Formats: sequence, structure tokens, C-alpha cells
Amino acid sequence: MKQTEINVYRTKRKNIMKKLVLSLLLSGIMFAGFAQEKSNVKEGVNRDGRRSAKKEFKLDKKSAEEIAQLRTDRMDQKLKFTDKQRKEIYALQLDQAKKDKMHAADRKESMERMKKDRMAQREKLMKNLSPDQQKLYKESFAENRKQHRMRKSDDRPMRRDRSDKNHKDGKNNIEVSKEVSLKNS
Repeated sequence: MKQTEINVYRTKRKNIMKKLVLSLLLSGIMFAGFAQEKSNVKEGVNRDGRRSAKKEFKLDKKSAEEIAQLRTDRMDQKLKFTDKQRKEIYALQLDQAKKDKMHAADRKESMERMKKDRMAQREKLMKNLSPDQQKLYKESFAENRKQHRMRKSDDRPMRRDRSDKNHKDGKNNIEVSKEVSLKNS
């Protein structure tokens, strides 16, 4: 082999090695990003980065005393209370937990009353409709219910960011990105 052929071979080999190292580095960065995302799920953090307290503590199944104790303990871990502070904070948390329980019970009763009122309204409405209209109404009601269930389920598509509603021209990010890509091509 001639010297020039050897130099060409070496530069090709170096380029291949550079590409290999770069691809390994990028895959490592991607892996670290996915691992970080998964750890947030384990800690009970939602997509916005906020803690989901209801899932963490199951507050609806705990007594006011247990809730106050959990909240006080969590605050104590970060703020390192003195014994006097801990007692005062616990008393405040207990008072708030009792109020929260009372409001939740009121909310539950209100929801049940509203549900009964809606059922009565629906029955009155159905009495005033013809059979064909009743059929159309039931189909429409079933479709609305199906869409409502889909919105409540966990495998629903992600909602648009609230910032999308604030665009001056009323377009969301998807529409804007489509326009940009069309202009660039």
C-alpha cells in the first residue's frame, strides 16, 4: 500500500470512531432523560411537575387526625420544627383537616342532589318527546357520555397547554408549527 492509501484508511477509521462515540454519547443522554422522567412517576409527580397529594396520601380514606399528622410530618422534615412549633402546627393542620372533611361531605351531598335533579329533569324531558326524538336524544346522550368517559380515563390524549389559549392570533402550537414547516419547505 502506498502512503496516501494508508492516510485515507486512517482518516476513514477516525471518522467512524468519532461517529460511534457521538452516537453512544447521545444515546446515554437520552437514556438519562428517560430515567429521570420515570423517577418522577414513582414519586407521585404529575406531568406539570406538581405533586399529586391525593394519590400519595389517599386523604379521603384517612381521619382528620391522620391527615394532620401526615401534613405536619412532611413539613417537619423540611423545616425542622421545635417541639412547641410542632404542637402548634399540628393543631393548625388538624383544624384545617376537619374543615376539609366537612367541605368534602357537603360537596358529596350536593353532587348527589344535583344527580337526582338531573335524572328528574331527564325523565320530564323524555315525556315531552316523540319516540323518534327520544331515540335521537338517547343516541346523543350516549355519545356525550362516551366522550366524557374518554376525557376522564388515564389514556386520554394530553390537553393543550393553557398558554395555547393565550396566543394573540388564536392558533395553538401545532397549527403554528405546521405553518412554519410549510414556509420552510
